[in-house]
Amino acid sequence: MHALRPILIAAGAATVCSLCAFWAVRSDPARLVFEILFKRREPRCGCACCCGKGEGERWNGEMGSEAMDVEVKEGASMMEQLVPEITTHALSYLDYTSLCRLSMTNSAMRRAANDDGAWKALYKKDFTTEQFNVNPRNGWKAYYAATRAVINVNAEFYNIIRERSLPLMSRFWLNAEYVKCVHSSGELFSGYNAVMDSWALAFNWGQGAGGGQAVSFQLQDVRARVLSDMAWLTFKAYPDVDAGPFHVTNVYEFQNGRWYMVHHHSSPILMDGAPNQFNFLG
Repeated sequence: MHALRPILIAAGAATVCSLCAFWAVRSDPARLVFEILFKRREPRCGCACCCGKGEGERWNGEMGSEAMDVEVKEGASMMEQLVPEITTHALSYLDYTSLCRLSMTNSAMRRAANDDGAWKALYKKDFTTEQFNVNPRNGWKAYYAATRAVINVNAEFYNIIRERSLPLMSRFWLNAEYVKCVHSSGELFSGYNAVMDSWALAFNWGQGAGGGQAVSFQLQDVRARVLSDMAWLTFKAYPDVDAGPFHVTNVYEFQNGRWYMVHHHSSPILMDGAPNQFNFLG
């Protein structure tokens, strides 16, 4: 008998707990929470909606408070149940890579990550607010991608200058007679052959004195405007030598699936009312 006492006590405690739980679920407050969170209420108002009017009125009478009609989507995550404005605001904190990765998780997140407002906010954060009145033809996601591509191409232009590679520069420019180049010296070169000759001269500039050291540029205040087949950028270029900085305008044309440079204009920035020492590579 003494050996059975612990078992009887445990069984009795379990029975009491079960009765308490059953009573709690049957009580109106607990049942209200259960209905709101887990059950889809059937229409009680005689219409084809799911407003649950009759049940809500009964709860009002029994509880003396206003019932809230809430329907939770089955299988939906908390993120998917947010209103669109909150979702867009939350996505605005993501960077380009994170937003692209989010779009590959599921269909709901793909719809949220492809929202035009999210990409417009990302464009403002990464590039500029100057074009907020622009209405891109293919949406802000495509416009962001095109802007990012052009900025990367423009950075490659200065990698070519650092390497002083004439073969790479010759492939970077569009082979056309209307291309133009204005170096920081102020001299204008018009036509593909003349432009390439100017870069050959620029890459050979200073070879005797400085050994033709590589010149790197830091680009600041980059602003890009992209159309279907044309793009132009304005920015400031700061070389790591005793020359410059420069105001630069670069124009690109999209042909055969890639961007080609068609115009480069560099001019020294006035320092204390006078231009700084210029570098022909500007």
